[in-house]
Amino acid sequence: MHTSDEIYHRVLWDPRFDPERFVIGIAERGAPPKRVLLGDFVPGGEIPWHRVVFFEADGQVVWDRASGVDRLDETLAGQTGPVPVPAPGDILAVPPTNRSAVAWLPPEELWPPIQHIRRTHDRQIRRWPPHVNVLFGFVPEGEFPRALPLISAALAETPPFTARLSGVHWFGHREDATVWLDPAAAGHDPWARVRESLELRFPLCGSQSHGFTPHLSLGRTPDPQDLARTAEALLSPMTARVDELVILSRRGDEPMQVRARVALGDGDIRHPHEPTASPTAAPEPPPPPPR
Repeated sequence: MHTSDEIYHRVLWDPRFDPERFVIGIAERGAPPKRVLLGDFVPGGEIPWHRVVFFEADGQVVWDRASGVDRLDETLAGQTGPVPVPAPGDILAVPPTNRSAVAWLPPEELWPPIQHIRRTHDRQIRRWPPHVNVLFGFVPEGEFPRALPLISAALAETPPFTARLSGVHWFGHREDATVWLDPAAAGHDPWARVRESLELRFPLCGSQSHGFTPHLSLGRTPDPQDLARTAEALLSPMTARVDELVILSRRGDEPMQVRARVALGDGDIRHPHEPTASPTAAPEPPPPPPR
């Protein structure tokens, strides 16, 4: 049976569900459960998850703590969505940390002009390689053994695709802006699909409240137009194959390190720096027979 927080986040972030159809039942001492629209519920607020006792969709109970009813997926009957729903149990609802991420690293032959700009403008250059975060923050490193099979299943649903890195934009902040290179110039859909598939399995991870814009950060500056002009002059359009994502984490003050690589299309998992078996030495030839 799914937990109440897993049901809540499935409904909120799976594009096939309409949150406005759902009502949550909240246990009240000495009174019938209070009915609250799902969109009005505040996770992490005054109401703990154990007081969520049921979910209804269009007036029908789809999850009930007391009776064990757990049929949320039945509300999808007759619908088709862009990403398959994970099977029960294939969700890891663990609070995220900013010390880990699931990301794409462009091939190292594309790094020199990117790093040239970052050396001057990006204070995080020693902490992060050039990257496009697909899910950040992510689960703590101690959860990676449980997370990797779920990442593998998610990425197996998305075939490799070609990224075109072209165009420089920025996110404005209060006093400065983050300038970034667009890796989705050839199309946003494959990025969105792989992000969706991961979000379904890790419903507490990612900056979902701000949407998802694939971007490769070049630096922060109070004058983004000037940096954007410089970057546009130095960075010719580049293409690269997105055929794997990496799982990154950092320990103590060290930079982000690759802990595993997971292939798109088949979900194959590889760990960097795994010792490989030494080739077996050829056997010594037998001594010649005595004369």
